[in-house]
Amino acid sequence: MTIKHCTIHKISRSKPNAEPVIQLRPNEVSSEGPVVSLFEQLKLSFTRSTQKQYGLFNPELSDNPIPPLLTKVQEENLSFSSMTHQAMEHLKLQLAKSTEPFQTHILFVIDELVEQEFFYAFWINHSDAQFIDNELTVDTLQMVDPSKLTYAIKLDVEQWKVDGWDQYLSQILSKGNKELADCFSAFTGFISSVDLKAQTEDFLSVVDEYVEQQDDEKLGQQLKSKIVEYCIDQDMAGSPVDLSHLSSQLDEEKPEQFSQFISEKKPEVRKELYTDRASLKKYVRFFGRDKNLSISFSSDMFGDNIVFDEQSDELILKHIPKSLKAQLTRYLKKKSSDA
Repeated sequence: MTIKHCTIHKISRSKPNAEPVIQLRPNEVSSEGPVVSLFEQLKLSFTRSTQKQYGLFNPELSDNPIPPLLTKVQEENLSFSSMTHQAMEHLKLQLAKSTEPFQTHILFVIDELVEQEFFYAFWINHSDAQFIDNELTVDTLQMVDPSKLTYAIKLDVEQWKVDGWDQYLSQILSKGNKELADCFSAFTGFISSVDLKAQTEDFLSVVDEYVEQQDDEKLGQQLKSKIVEYCIDQDMAGSPVDLSHLSSQLDEEKPEQFSQFISEKKPEVRKELYTDRASLKKYVRFFGRDKNLSISFSSDMFGDNIVFDEQSDELILKHIPKSLKAQLTRYLKKKSSDA
């Protein structure tokens, strides 16, 4: 990882309905020292977030200044600092449509990784912390909270240059404040190009077909677990599922078997696709809760150690965990001695 360009600006509104005020840094931040750690933490929060959406710059928003500004930077016709100054003016224009007070810093970064460039914009949140000064007085200060990432975008510059590619832009948009979320979305010009849940469910339906054709049921369950584990790892890394690579991981002797099966059964499925982490976890586990009961178990236990009688609405558990058995045994003994 190499930070090619980096800068920080501030934008705030002190009271309801007031005009947003921006404070611009005149030049770039040195790409070494604490800012590198801050960027790494924000990038990690972005990568691991389950709220990411994938898409592109909305082609219908012809007045969105962000794409042409980035193009000028790529062509070296505009400095990075000048680009971010104009981007902040655009953000100020969008936030002027809101009414609530706020205060944030925006971190802009162009990062290079293995000769690929990525552009990031992070809305930085802060949290209060107490400290004791030299006079032994307790006071409060604001600290950057990189784990609380509410709004951010990431642009894969190389994918952006590919004609017809519609998943080069990813965005996090927290639902906590709809007014600010709408303003940030208008600032980026992002539009989603994929329904992650639907795409994941479509992919998992083919996985079910592949698993069902295995002669060994246990092997089928192992394959299912490997596929889900691979998909979750890719999502945690912020990378798409590469079906060819996944296929080679499942069977070294027949590395193309799984990918060919998908091509035949679902030719419309992309060779690389993003997945929904929550859907993946639900796929391999059953869980449920109410006021007095919470239960969760792996799907490969169903029908063997766990049996469900649909007619009587009963769930029968066999070979329960040792810790649970010990608790139940102690409870029964105590109940018997108290009787």
